[in-house]
Amino acid sequence: MMHTLGENGVDISENAFVRDAALLIEMTKGCIYRSMGIPHPTHKFFETLVDLNVDDDRSIHSQINLDMLEKFVEMSKYFEDDDDDPEVS
Repeated sequence: MMHTLGENGVDISENAFVRDAALLIEMTKGCIYRSMGIPHPTHKFFETLVDLNVDDDRSIHSQINLDMLEKFVEMSKYFEDDDDDPEVS
């Protein structure tokens, strides 16, 4: 996927992109681990931020709990910022 993005003009060497991709990779690992019955730290994160609704016909709908995500981001301001990417504010 990263190779394809690079071939299509995405600068995959930017600090912000590398950071974002690392998070996506770890989240993907969490999904795979859960399907294999292996615990992973992202599971609680998913359960906290994603609301699931199952309809009568058993179709599943998911929605990111943006209020909870905002609280998480707000809380993260209290931790030391070692941001090495000056373009992100």
